[in-house]
Amino acid sequence: MGLFFQERSNKKSAKPIIVIRILMLTTMVILLVMGTIKGVDFSFFRLIFILAGIGSIIDGVESYFQGENKKVYFVNFGFAILWLMLTLQFWD
Repeated sequence: MGLFFQERSNKKSAKPIIVIRILMLTTMVILLVMGTIKGVDFSFFRLIFILAGIGSIIDGVESYFQGENKKVYFVNFGFAILWLMLTLQFWD
């Protein structure tokens, strides 16, 4: 199990971070529904990828301040770069 799933310390996220994640998730779901209803409008998908990138940046900053391994927050920042590069794919 330790190969793919890393043991996390028992440090919990702060309540404002949890609220931000929930708001971002609901916004992403609303944008996904609106994007599919309007005939696969890619501008909504671009906003979803931007929010996913911001979420990965928040995760990276949080793992840095919690003192986790360098690999953890570098992976989060790597995913943020990936999400933001996918945003450029749908640029008009």
